[in-house]
Amino acid sequence: MNLLTAFIDLFFPRICFGCENRLQEEEKILCSNCESSLQFLTGICEICGSPENPSACPVCNSNEFIFDKARSLFSFNATVQNLIHELKYNEMKRIAKYLGEYVSKYLYLFQPFENIDIIAPVPLHKVKKRARGFNQAEFLSKSISVHINWWHIPNLIMRNRFTDTQTKLDRKQRQENVSDAFIINPKFEIKNKNILIVDDVFTTGSTVNSICKLLKKNHAGRIYVLTIARAL
Repeated sequence: MNLLTAFIDLFFPRICFGCENRLQEEEKILCSNCESSLQFLTGICEICGSPENPSACPVCNSNEFIFDKARSLFSFNATVQNLIHELKYNEMKRIAKYLGEYVSKYLYLFQPFENIDIIAPVPLHKVKKRARGFNQAEFLSKSISVHINWWHIPNLIMRNRFTDTQTKLDRKQRQENVSDAFIINPKFEIKNKNILIVDDVFTTGSTVNSICKLLKKNHAGRIYVLTIARAL
């Protein structure tokens, strides 16, 4: 550590985004203890990625998912929640890069998807994006595309109407809230293209399901979903 870095760290110490303890010199985003809590989800449903009961998935049994396969890297624990909060509300590009590295490791280890043609984020409505200043899902999809040679189209899917936040809605309300809320950018041809949709958290899957329904209606090929966390 040089003198300037030591001086900055003395007065503006770097803190862990998981527990807010001071980071050691070799630590970047999380302390070693919090980083050890980032364990990839295994023992999951082959279709929806739920860890509840892979052999007789209750989530698939109670939902009509349109996507071909969904995967989440981690369960929604406190560390992951803090990372996503910082990414979502404080425009932490460093966190997007950090999580993008984890995604590349996950994809290399498990290879859950085949022959991806396009990677695209779940979009924000332009009003919400203007207010927030960025789309956290786009940060993630861009970071992933840097590590893996897939065609990144950040504006492939667009919101055609403003929707309420999904946070406090139940499953049925979530489905109604995002029904017909999206359109496909006519600039791009998606027929027979295999598409990976990226978002931060999979809760009920209502948002991505609405998008996948639209993509299938427009003759896309296989549609996959990848999120950082699984809240369901």
